[in-house]
Amino acid sequence: MALEDKILVAVDASDRCMETIKHITQRDPFQKKHLVLYHVFITLPDFYWDIEMEPQSRGAVAHARAWEAAKKNEIEQFMEKAQQILRDAGFPKEAVTVKIKQSKKGIARDIVEEAKDGYLAVIISRSGEGESPEPFLGTNAAKVIQNLSFVPVFIAGKRLPGKNILVAMDRSEGSMRAVDFVGELMGGHDFKVTLLHVIRNGERPKPGPSYQPLPKEDVQIEEQKMQAVFEEAKRRLIDHGFKSDHVTRKVIAGVLSRPRAIVQEAEQGEYSPIVIGRRGLSKFQEFFMGSVSNQVIQLGAEQAVWVVT
Repeated sequence: MALEDKILVAVDASDRCMETIKHITQRDPFQKKHLVLYHVFITLPDFYWDIEMEPQSRGAVAHARAWEAAKKNEIEQFMEKAQQILRDAGFPKEAVTVKIKQSKKGIARDIVEEAKDGYLAVIISRSGEGESPEPFLGTNAAKVIQNLSFVPVFIAGKRLPGKNILVAMDRSEGSMRAVDFVGELMGGHDFKVTLLHVIRNGERPKPGPSYQPLPKEDVQIEEQKMQAVFEEAKRRLIDHGFKSDHVTRKVIAGVLSRPRAIVQEAEQGEYSPIVIGRRGLSKFQEFFMGSVSNQVIQLGAEQAVWVVT
């Protein structure tokens, strides 16, 4: 199996990560990929064991050893259950690999290092064991997204994935790369795609006061500019196996927040995932994060969000 067919699934032993495994089983295209279930195991530092010979410390060391053994057992049981769920869903046994690695640089850095080994994409959960509550990402998840600028990242949502995909677009190359990625991965599986462009209220080609009503003619000009982009995006998706009537387009104008408009559209249309490019028209909007991408991730806790490089 080619290296580009591998998908890295970063997991801990949390219920949220188990839900992510179950969500993966709902995606038929993933069954043609090689899943690597990857866990970074944090061990106690070596110096901690140096005090084992001290009588007054033996109880604490014994407790620490028991804790570490329990954690290892927990993740091993998680991996066994996850593999069984995937096999029951039709994933071949040889298409799922388990990697439990002792941490070298920290959880986030170790995941990023592993991701450099020729993966098609990386799947992470929003928050797992010891992480912050929704809707915000946990610390490790946020660090992983920030540093994975070289591979698409899938952030799992609460909602079970369906057949409707929302691709947020502007006129940038990054948006078209997101379209290509969706086409290559999801084409030929009867999914429906909506190509969405949001025009923020007060968006002007020339500097001007913020949040001023955008003249109707300016909205029309922007919509006209997007038509060629939409046509090219649709052509590429059809070339990858999407049905012509399964690719639609939509423009939303006059909003104050692009990210909020994207997420609201996803919620109302029951889309999952939301797909967005890591880089937009502005070089200053490159992740992390003053960008639309970051805010969509933070606001869209219900939906899966795919960030494409």
